[in-house]
Amino acid sequence: MKLSLTTSVLGLLLAGSLTACSGKASLSINAKTPEPEVAAEPAAVEEAPVVAAAEPKVEEPTDVHVEGDHLTIDQKIQFAYNSDEILSDSGELLDHIATALKNHKELAALLIVGHTDTNGDHSHNQSLSERRAESVVEALKSRGVTQTLNAKGAGEAEPMCPEATDACHEKNRRVEFKIADAKS
Repeated sequence: MKLSLTTSVLGLLLAGSLTACSGKASLSINAKTPEPEVAAEPAAVEEAPVVAAAEPKVEEPTDVHVEGDHLTIDQKIQFAYNSDEILSDSGELLDHIATALKNHKELAALLIVGHTDTNGDHSHNQSLSERRAESVVEALKSRGVTQTLNAKGAGEAEPMCPEATDACHEKNRRVEFKIADAKS
C-alpha cells in the first residue's frame, strides 16, 4: 500500500516520526504534546525615587561676585543717554549676572537700585533711576532668573562721589544689586 504524502501529512511528519516496517509505511505520532512554556514572572524591580533634575551649575562668571550683602559687578550696565534703554554692549554683562544668580539659588531676593548723577531735575533723575532699575529687572527675568527681583530708584540721593566733576558723575550713574533675602 502506497502512502501518498500530502501537505497535511507533512505537517504531521514534523510532529511525529515515520518508520517503515516490512514494506509498509506507518506513521507514529508522539503522543506527548509539549507543555506550553510558562513565562517567568518578571523580577521585582526596585523603583528609584523620582528626583527633579537639577540645572547643571554653569561656570561662575569672573566679572560678577557675591560679596556680603551685595552682588558686585566689575563693569557698568550702560544705558542710552537720558533713557532706561539698556545698550546692547551690556548684553554679555547681563548674561553673566543672570548666570551668577542661577548658580546662587540661596539668594532668594534682590533689590535692584538705580542711581543717577546730579545733572538735571531731581524728579526727572528719580524717575529715570526707577525706570532703569526696572529695565534691569526685566532683562534678568527674560534671561531666566527666578529669584524675587524688586526695583528701586534712588535718583541722585546716594552719590558715591560728591564732587561735581565728569568723573564723579560717571561714578554716580550706576545700578546696584542688594541681597534682600538669602537662604542658608
